[in-house]
Amino acid sequence: MHENIEDLTHLQKLETSTVLQCLRSRYKQKQFYTWAGPTLVALNPLKDVPGLYSKRMMELFAHESFTYKTPHVFALGQRTLRHLQWGLGKTHQAIVVNGESGAGKTCNALYLLSFFAAMETNNNEVPNSDNIEVLLCRSNPLLEALGNAQTLRNENSSRFGKLIRLVYIGEGANTQLVSAHIETYLLESTRVARQAAGERNFHIFYQMLAGLPESTKAELDLLNVPKWSIASERDCNAMDEAHFHVTVAALEQLSLEDTTQQLWKLLAALLHLGNVEFVVNKEANSWTTDQQNHLESAARLLGLNSNELFQLFTVRHFQAGSKSPAVVRPCSSQNECATRRDTLIKLLYRMTFDTVLENINRKLQHAVDSTFTIPKYLCILDLYGFESFEYGNSLEQLCINYANERLQYYFTVNYLKEQQLHLANEGLTAIKLDENALDKQNLISFLDGPVSVFGVLNEECYLNRGCDDSQVCIRIQSSLNERTRGVKSMPPSPRMPRSSKIKAPPVEFAISHYAGLVSYSTVAMLDKNRDYIPTEMVSALSKSRNYFVKLLLGKDALIVNATHTMNGRRHTVLAKFKNSLDNLMRILNVCDVHYIRCIRPSLSAPYYTTSPSQRWDEDYVDAQLNACGVIDTIKVSSFGYPIRMSHEEFASRYKYLSTKRPKESIEAIEICREITESYVQLQNEIRVGKSQMYATEKGIELAERWKFRIRHQAASVIQRWWRERLRRQRAAVTLQNWWRTVVRTRAVNRVKRWWKRKRSTAQMLSKVRQICVSVRIVQRTVRRWLIRTRAIRQKSAQISLPSTDSVAQVVADESCDHDVKLQVSPKWAENNNCAKLTQSPNLISLQLSRTNFFYSVGVISIRRPPTVRARFITRKTCLPFSFIPPRSQLPSGLTDAYL
Repeated sequence: MHENIEDLTHLQKLETSTVLQCLRSRYKQKQFYTWAGPTLVALNPLKDVPGLYSKRMMELFAHESFTYKTPHVFALGQRTLRHLQWGLGKTHQAIVVNGESGAGKTCNALYLLSFFAAMETNNNEVPNSDNIEVLLCRSNPLLEALGNAQTLRNENSSRFGKLIRLVYIGEGANTQLVSAHIETYLLESTRVARQAAGERNFHIFYQMLAGLPESTKAELDLLNVPKWSIASERDCNAMDEAHFHVTVAALEQLSLEDTTQQLWKLLAALLHLGNVEFVVNKEANSWTTDQQNHLESAARLLGLNSNELFQLFTVRHFQAGSKSPAVVRPCSSQNECATRRDTLIKLLYRMTFDTVLENINRKLQHAVDSTFTIPKYLCILDLYGFESFEYGNSLEQLCINYANERLQYYFTVNYLKEQQLHLANEGLTAIKLDENALDKQNLISFLDGPVSVFGVLNEECYLNRGCDDSQVCIRIQSSLNERTRGVKSMPPSPRMPRSSKIKAPPVEFAISHYAGLVSYSTVAMLDKNRDYIPTEMVSALSKSRNYFVKLLLGKDALIVNATHTMNGRRHTVLAKFKNSLDNLMRILNVCDVHYIRCIRPSLSAPYYTTSPSQRWDEDYVDAQLNACGVIDTIKVSSFGYPIRMSHEEFASRYKYLSTKRPKESIEAIEICREITESYVQLQNEIRVGKSQMYATEKGIELAERWKFRIRHQAASVIQRWWRERLRRQRAAVTLQNWWRTVVRTRAVNRVKRWWKRKRSTAQMLSKVRQICVSVRIVQRTVRRWLIRTRAIRQKSAQISLPSTDSVAQVVADESCDHDVKLQVSPKWAENNNCAKLTQSPNLISLQLSRTNFFYSVGVISIRRPPTVRARFITRKTCLPFSFIPPRSQLPSGLTDAYL
C-alpha cells in the first residue's frame, strides 16, 4: 500500500504502524532511504549494495537542479550544499548523523564526505597533494584504524565522536572549499588496556601484526610471541593486511612518513607492556615479573630504563603538599600495579591519537582571508549512538548516552518546542507534540546539574573521601529519586541471584533515557572519572631517549600537567566531556541542522542475505524510531516549515513570479503576498508570516521550478530579439560589403582602362623609336657598303701585288679609312697554294688552301685574335701555335713578320 511513498509526511494515516509498514516495504525493494520531512531515515542494508553509492549516482544528484529529489544521502548533501551556497536559512549548515551502534552512521558520514569532495574536485585547480577534499578522504582510513574497533554489534564501530568542519568561501556557484578541521570527542582509551569478551582492540594493532614485514617485526621483538594480552594475533582476519597497506598509504599521502616508524615502535611497546604481569616477592617485600623480556623490549622502544619503568608500575609516590617531601611506598596489590600499567598504556595511546589528529588538521588548515569574504561552515557530526548492555554499562556508556540525550533534547525539546512557539506567534498553525517528549526536558539537568549523576561523581573525585562503589551508587540514587521521575527503582544486582537472602550492596543505578531504560554500574567508575596520571610517570616520560615520546608529551603537557580549574580542582573526564558538548551545542545553535537517522533493521541479522524474517525486526525498528524521535519529526514536518527567509530576501529572489508590474515601489511583504495568492499550489507550501517567510522543501522546489521557467521564457524572448537583431545586422553588413565591392570594382576598371591606354601609347612610342634606330642603322650600313663598294671598284684595277711602299700605303689608308680592305693578288695565291687575301680593320686575313692565316702587328697566326684587345702574361712562347712560311713563299710586303 505504501511502497511508492518517499516521504513519510505524506502518509494518509500518521501512526507508528503505517510508518513501519512503509519502511518495511521499501526495505524489501532495496530502497534504503526515506524522507521524514527534512530528516532522512537511513536503513542499514548490512551489506555492500552495488551502484548505491557509485560515481554515476553522485553525478546524478550533483547535476540535478534544486528540486525535491529522491531520498538518498547524496540528495541530503546536495540540499545542504545548496542552502550554504545560496544562503537559504542560516549562514552555516550542519548534518547530524546519529543512531545505534551498527546502524551505519560511519558509512553515511563517509559517503557524505566523499560526495562533498567529488563536488569540489572538478572545480579545484590546486594540485592533488594540496587538495582539501583529497586530503579529507585520505585521512579517514587513518582515523578509522586508530579510533574504530570491532564490537559485539558492529565490526567497524567508531569509538570516538567526530565533527568535521568544512570551510567554504564565495557565493552561489563560485563557492569553494578552502579549509577543514576535525574535532574528536571522548576517545574510548580504556579499550587499549582491556576489551570485553568477543570484542577486539583498535584496528591498528591487528593491521600492524598482520602487515608488518618480518624484518620490522624482528626489530620490534614481535616474533615468536605465543599470545598478546591486549591484542591477540589470532583475532586477525584476512582484511587486516589489506587495511594495513591502506593505512600506510594514508600516512605517506598525508606527509607523515617520519611518524610511521615511530608509530610502529610505540604500538609495539604498548603490546609488550600489556604482557607484563606482576608477581609478589614475599622475601624482599617487593614486586617482580616473569616477562622480563617484554619489559626490556618496551623500555628499549620507549627510550627508558627497564628498572625505572618497572618502578613506575610497582611503587607509588605520595605527597601531602607542594613543599613536603614525597613518600615512596610499594603498591599494595597486583590490581594496583596493573592499573598503573594500564594508565601508562592509555596515556601513550591517547597522546598518539591526538598527535596524529593534530598533524592531519595542520595539513588540512589553510589561511582564509576574511577581509573580502565571510567564511561559511558545513559541519558533519558523526557521534556514537545509544549503547545499552545487559551488564557492565560504565562511565563510557554514561557519556555516550548523555551525548545522545543532549542531541535528542536539542531536536525534540529545544527545536520542536521552539518551532511550536514561533509558528504560533507568527499566526500560523501550532504544532501539537507528544507530552512524553516534552517531559524529557528535565532529564538533562538531572544528568549534569549541580545535584545529578555528574555532580555526585565529580564531587567524590574532588573530595577524594575514599567512598567505595556501593556508597557512590547509594548517593546517586538518593539524590535523583527526590527530583526526577526518569530514574526507576533499583534493579537487583546481577551478581546476586534474586532468591538469595543475602542482600548485596547496590552497585547499579538505572536511568530512563529517551531510548529506554539503561542500568549503569558504579564499579571503577570513580577511577575512570578521575583519569589520574601519576606525576612520577610524567617525569619519567620526559626523560625518555625517544624523541617521539618527548614530542607526544610536549604536545599533551597542558592536559597532563595543567588539568586544574580556577578553584584548584582537577578536571574530570565528565567535566571535560560536558565542556566539549557545550561547545558542540554552541556550534549547532548557529547552524541550520539537517538530520540523518540511521536505523538497523535487525539486531541478530549479520548479513543482508539472510531470510526476510531475520532481516526485519519490527519491535527493534520501532524502538529505534522512538529513540530517534522520527515520529515526532514527521508530526512537526507535516505542519512546520523548515526553510525561512526574510520578506526582502524572498521578494528579491522570487520577484519574477509576481504577475503585476506596478510603476511605484511597494513593500516586500505585499510582493510576497501577491506571489502566494497568484499561485494556488504555493498557498499551503509557502506562508507569509509577520516577520519572515516560511516554506517547505516542496514549496521552494515549486517556486524554483516556476522561477526557472519564467526566466527561461524571458531568456527565450531576449534571445529571439537578439538573434533577429543579429540577422538584420548581418544583412546590413552583407549589403554594405556588396556595395563597397561594386564601388571598388568600378574604380579598378577605370584604373585599368587608363593604364591600358598609357601602356599602348608607350608601346607605340617604343616601336617608333626602334624603327628610327633601325632606319639609322640601315642608313649607316648602306653608306658603309657604298663606301666599301667604291673602294673595291677603285682598287680592283690593280692586278699585281703592290710593293712594300704600296702595302705601307694600304696600311696607312686603313688607319685613315677602316672601310678599305687589302687583298693579296689572286695570282700569288694560286701560285703559292693560298686561297685568298682579305682585309678587315686592323687585320689582314690570308686564306690558304687548307687553313686561314691572320696577320696583325707583324705576326702571322693561325688563330683569329679577339676583337677586344687583351694582354696575356705567360711564360710559354706562342710560336708553337704560329705558322711562319719560308721567306720565299711569303708575299711581297709581308717580310716584316719576322721582325
